[in-house]
Amino acid sequence: MSRRRIVARPLLALSLVLAAASTPVLAQQSPPTQDAVLGHAPGTRITRPAEVRRYFEALRASGPDRMVMGDYATTWEGRPLFWAAVGSPANIARLDQIKAATRALGDPRRTSPEQARALINETPVIVWMAYSVHGNEISPADAAMAAARRLMDPADAEAQGWMQNAVVVFVPTQNPDGRDRFIDGFEAGLGAQPNPDPLSAERSEPWPSGRFNHNLFDLNRDWFIQSQPETQGHAALIRDWRPQVVVDSHEMGTDSSFFFPPEAQPLNPWIFPPILDARERFGRNNGARFDQAGLDYFTRETFDAFYPGYGDGWPAYFGAVSMTYEQGSARGLMARRRSGEIITYADTVKGHLTASLSTIETAARDREKLLSDFYAFHRDGVAGGRGAYVLSRSAAADPAAADKLAGLLVRSGIEVGRATASFSACGQTYRPGDYVVNLSQPQRRMAETLLARDVPLDPKFLAEQEARRARGLGDEIYDLTGWSMPLLFNVPTQKCAGAPSVQTTAVGPELIRPVAIAGSDTTYGYAINPGTAGMRFLTAALKEKLPVRSIEAPFTLDGKAYAGGAFIVPRAGAPADLDERVRRIAADSGAEVTALASSWVSSGPSVGSDQATALKAPRVAMAWDDPTDPESAGSIRHILEREYGWPVTAVRTRRLGSADLSRYQVLILPSGGDYEKTLGASGVAALRAWVQSGGVLIGVGSASRLLTDPDAKLLDSRRETAVAPEGDKKETASGATVPGVEIPSEADYLDRTNHRGSPDSVAGVLAHAVVDQEHWLGAGVARELSVMVRGSDIYTPLTREQGTNVVRLAGPDSVLASGQLWAENRRQLAYKPVAMATELGRGQVVAFTQDVTMRAFLEGLKPLFLNAVFRGPAHASGGNGEDR
Repeated sequence: MSRRRIVARPLLALSLVLAAASTPVLAQQSPPTQDAVLGHAPGTRITRPAEVRRYFEALRASGPDRMVMGDYATTWEGRPLFWAAVGSPANIARLDQIKAATRALGDPRRTSPEQARALINETPVIVWMAYSVHGNEISPADAAMAAARRLMDPADAEAQGWMQNAVVVFVPTQNPDGRDRFIDGFEAGLGAQPNPDPLSAERSEPWPSGRFNHNLFDLNRDWFIQSQPETQGHAALIRDWRPQVVVDSHEMGTDSSFFFPPEAQPLNPWIFPPILDARERFGRNNGARFDQAGLDYFTRETFDAFYPGYGDGWPAYFGAVSMTYEQGSARGLMARRRSGEIITYADTVKGHLTASLSTIETAARDREKLLSDFYAFHRDGVAGGRGAYVLSRSAAADPAAADKLAGLLVRSGIEVGRATASFSACGQTYRPGDYVVNLSQPQRRMAETLLARDVPLDPKFLAEQEARRARGLGDEIYDLTGWSMPLLFNVPTQKCAGAPSVQTTAVGPELIRPVAIAGSDTTYGYAINPGTAGMRFLTAALKEKLPVRSIEAPFTLDGKAYAGGAFIVPRAGAPADLDERVRRIAADSGAEVTALASSWVSSGPSVGSDQATALKAPRVAMAWDDPTDPESAGSIRHILEREYGWPVTAVRTRRLGSADLSRYQVLILPSGGDYEKTLGASGVAALRAWVQSGGVLIGVGSASRLLTDPDAKLLDSRRETAVAPEGDKKETASGATVPGVEIPSEADYLDRTNHRGSPDSVAGVLAHAVVDQEHWLGAGVARELSVMVRGSDIYTPLTREQGTNVVRLAGPDSVLASGQLWAENRRQLAYKPVAMATELGRGQVVAFTQDVTMRAFLEGLKPLFLNAVFRGPAHASGGNGEDR
């Protein structure tokens, strides 16, 4: 059956109601209808991304003086991402002038208040409408088409009135790869008629669901790290246009109605107060329009505005009134709610269409206020900035991480300077090449929220959460509470009261900065410092079959001291064009490379000793599909394949138990669900036998549950339960009666009745950790790290006989680096392992108790993870492939 024929005809009447409610009587020059171009009316079929674009192109063709379009990025699967700007003919004709005006309002250092007033008087407000960032959140993209048609209709007097004061930029499909994946699964399960039952195949998404992009990243969490092309392009587009209003349109659970701001607590304290006031105004107008349309909605009850990595969070620190809209989803053409009510796709499209038009109406009405507040935001940045952040590249264990951090800050609109000379600040001496972020700049609030060690939660909100926990209720924190980029990247950073007096050069958006090769005498070969750039060099060198040795203890060679984990590339055994290859790889990787005249080591292990481990190119496999967490699987594969250029074989998890893994040296289990159930006892036994024969098994996050299961016999650590209340005798009670206890207070009562089997879940904090650098897993890794701690899993440390706790958390008084950590978790997490390693037969088992690859933004932990992949096989003995 063709896709054209998969149309829910019973919904056609509903779609006609929707069209009648949103479209006036059409004049002769009206833009084409969706039905005329695509063959289906709004809300009767889930429109494919290519069809969405085709309809926007038809709208543009019908009114080229009212719409312009352009591409801003290409997805991993090769789909172009596009934008479309709609405005009055006069405003479309002067788009370049309008964009120049908004950029001028965004820099009060070159735009005086008088000049700003003149610009505000003549400039329309830019309204940014972004839709369907999650591929299975389907109705926003269809609503975008209906809204654009309404604005394009010259016979619609109300819409044309808005267009005098506004230019609306549509980004209709932020994630077309995920959307097509969802539609493929939906249409494969669709019967002769849509089925609203929650169990129906059409509404049951197979792994990994359509939410994620091709690389299985949640694009709505990627804004300040910008690891994905979709986000990179979108962020650059917003920096270019500088909109005053941004809406990110989503869907949520089927049983919910519609959400728009004001948001729930907590609110990020760096949000500009007038932005919060404006969100209230937009919400009130939305509420009025929803009341008129007979649509339910809610505000404030969920979806906080604390984490800055969202599509509605990041733009707020550019001065935009940025908002999330959430529609209860049909996840198909119709769905049955728990109440028995049927919600249709047409209903959900109508909800987003109503919200979109109401937003444009409010923005046009408040044009002058919005532009004035936008200018005031940037004036506040320049005038309110005191001091500077100094990022010490010279003191960083991984200087390349500092380079990448500086480039990412620039991609978030922050001005970063690189010192041209030594200078003093904060009572410390800094060297040329260290980075300075002067806070007297328009993007001060962006700099503060990304660079501050900790962004505090409101004390009143925290008190409410403690009260909820005392009653046995979960907290209301939606996402991470700690995201400090210097901690994520493990770059020493200080906030200084005054800006340092040193000349700087402006930093660009480059993430890798080549370093000149030190020395010129390459008689023996080359030495390469470890770290993220060193690991990029390693993977490229192994792919080109260069000989590489790793000295995992500190040493001094040719008079230069090297940290443990440095790499040696000897000329002996290398191709004749070694020098050319090393120069090219060094430039591409940003690695610090030193020419070696000889191999004479004056201290530490010699290059020719047994402690100089020869590294080989490992074949790497990873579990893929249920029960893995798609985000974890996606992050692992992205880091290895996209960031470090190393091929990975993704194996369906259900095949791992019976697959011949003898060709692979490394197997990675991403964080996920019940591996034991999927693999079965025989499958777990087969994995154990593979490790014993020389394989390296790496468990990430909750995959550690399998590794530490006593039946698996892989690792002797165990997952902990929550610490029981003092004097609790429940564990000893097995008969019909139990020993009596006294309950002296209400607090004691609550403690006993709310005691859970697992520790309370952590929303996401950065924790201090200490590394055993003498173990091969810790080679080349900083002595102290920041680790993202989430969830409730806590594991017992290994004894010396059982293995090595290579990375452990700090003590209870210092474990928290950034974010909100409950006191009970702080005590129980203290000194617990983050990375454990043990020999098993001839192989190695490595467990990362937290997801060290999460969202690909823990730059400081990537060398640790990569050590497991690339150093692990060198520390296993025996077979598993002819390349060992």
